[in-house]
Parts: sequence; structure tokens; C-alpha cells
Amino acid sequence: MDDAARIAGWLVDVEQTARQQRWDAERPWRTATHIWLEDLLPVVDLHDLGARPARRAAEVVAARAAELEAGAVVFVTGRGRHSAGQPVLGEVVQAALAARVAADGGSFGPRGAGRIALVVDPERAPAAATGRLSLGVWLLVFSFAVAALWVCLGMPGAR
Repeated sequence: MDDAARIAGWLVDVEQTARQQRWDAERPWRTATHIWLEDLLPVVDLHDLGARPARRAAEVVAARAAELEAGAVVFVTGRGRHSAGQPVLGEVVQAALAARVAADGGSFGPRGAGRIALVVDPERAPAAATGRLSLGVWLLVFSFAVAALWVCLGMPGAR
């Protein structure tokens, strides 16, 4: 079972709650459409959930995140266009993740506009969740440094 399927199973009750939201006919929240994998990193899109079910989803996933093969999960909270005043989902998710991290360890932080990553195992977590540079980026930097050194030292064949 992949991490997206695992999380979908954990959030069946949140989906049932979402069916009761007044906007469900226009913007339904379903595990089939709001949970997916991006390069093996599970993503839980909380758009179309109210604050209480979004908090419940974040708490449930955070409590069981150590079971995820990826060692991390990303929550999409959006920028708050449907919130009256300040964005609500970002604050709700941050509060839920802060409580989890304080109790069990790990870390969380923003990973792009309207996204928050929870990392419970940095060794297993992909670079997209941790913010680490990938091996490909390091190889590119190393290659550039070697080429620059080659030119600066006036090595034969450099000009």
C-alpha cells in the first residue's frame, strides 16, 4: 500500500464530515481527489475543508506520520482566498503540527506558497520535504566550480 492510500484510509471520517459542509455540492473534499503522491511524497490538499475538519485531518496524519514510507507529508493549505480575514487553514495546520512536533519530535515548515511539510524522518524524507538540495544540484554546483577553477588557473585548452 502506498502512502496516499494509507492516508486516505486514515481520513475516512474527515471525508464523511466534509460531505456535511454546506459547499460540498460545489467543492467536495474527497480522499480520492485531495490526497496524492508527488515523487513519492504524500500530499494532503486541505482546500475545500472547513477549519475543524482540516485540523482533524492534520492531527490524524501527524499522529501517524511515522508510519509513512516517505518519512514526511505535505499539507496544502492555500493562501486563504475563501477565508474571511486572515488565512485560516495555514494557522490551523501549523497549530496541529506544532503540538505533534512538541510531543513526538520532527519538524515542519513552509514548502512553497500555501504548503506546509511535516518531516518525521529526515533520512527517508525526500528533498522536496526537507529543503535539502538534491544530488543533481550538488553535481551541477561541483561541475560549475571545476569549470570556473579551470578557467581561472588558465589551464591548457580553457581558452
